[in-house]
Formats: sequence, structure tokens, C-alpha cells
Amino acid sequence: QQSVMASEKSKILVVGATGYLGRHVVAASARLGHPTLALVRDTAPSDPAKAALLKSFQDAGVTLLKGDLYDQASLVSAVKAADVVISTVGSLQIADQTRLVDAIKEAGNVKVPLVL
Repeated sequence: QQSVMASEKSKILVVGATGYLGRHVVAASARLGHPTLALVRDTAPSDPAKAALLKSFQDAGVTLLKGDLYDQASLVSAVKAADVVISTVGSLQIADQTRLVDAIKEAGNVKVPLVL
């Protein structure tokens, strides 16, 4: 059974997925074969560039989860779906990452958050 567990890839949740750094983290996670979840505020944005980015995520097998750093229920729900959480939120939201840490604690399934 241990060999089966070792071959399973961790489910990665990226918060800040559409940002400057986040888009690269999402792409790398998917490329490495991890089931990748991207927390996005809008799954059908009107901005053509953002819509194209989300389509590229989906084409790579990424699951889009609608949520927001300021919506605790959506954060907890997203965290519960993941094994690993990577935060790539922008500099203006760094202080608000405490909301994500609270969601991780509430969800109870992620052991160590990684903050980039």
C-alpha cells in the first residue's frame, strides 16, 4: 500500500493563480502531473487576456475553483480539496494571507502551507 501512496501526486491549490507569479506556479504544477486547483474570483472573466489564461489552465487539466481571499467559506472549501496550498497573492494582499492561514486551520487537512 505504501508504494501506491508514494506514486500519488499531491493535489496543489494555488491562491493568486492568475497573478504574475501564480500563473507560472499553476503551469509548472500541471506540467509536473499534479492535480492542480486554481482559486479564481471569476471563472468567466470579461477581460480577454484573463479568459485566455483560464482557458490555458483548463487545457492543461487545471481545475478552476471560484473563490476569493475575502470569502472565508470559499477558501475553506478550496483548501479541503487540496493536499498542498501555495499562496502567490500580490504584495497588496500579503497581510491578508492570515485569512488563508485561518482557512487552512479550519479545514484541518493541510499540514504545512507554502508562502512564496
